[in-house]
Amino acid sequence: MAWIEDPYGQVLMVRQAYGKQLWALPGGKVKRKESLLGALKREILEETGHRVTHACVIDLFDRPLKGNFAILYRVLLKRSASARPRNAGEISTVAYHGKLPPKSTPSARFFWQRALTSFEPLSVIRKI
Repeated sequence: MAWIEDPYGQVLMVRQAYGKQLWALPGGKVKRKESLLGALKREILEETGHRVTHACVIDLFDRPLKGNFAILYRVLLKRSASARPRNAGEISTVAYHGKLPPKSTPSARFFWQRALTSFEPLSVIRKI
């Protein structure tokens, strides 16, 4: 999953096109024989239309009852036009948010809360 901020400290999120249509941080599953970073780059491109230039692991979300975990990367993007999902069947909307949308995935809620307490979002360390 990716933590991507705009210059105003808002976080890039995607809205699922199916099911409960929850808001989520961009990201997804790793394919067989795919590296973690390769999966991150592919998922960001598919879900937002943006290319990753830099990524650094900043947090983990362990979900033992689900038998999985999520790795959160702080991601910087290559400058490009507005965000548009390349996989319209999976993602309906790409937008920056200044606060967590009410209908968000458990991982988005977890990482948003952790951003307030355990790692510094870019907006916290900007010079004024």
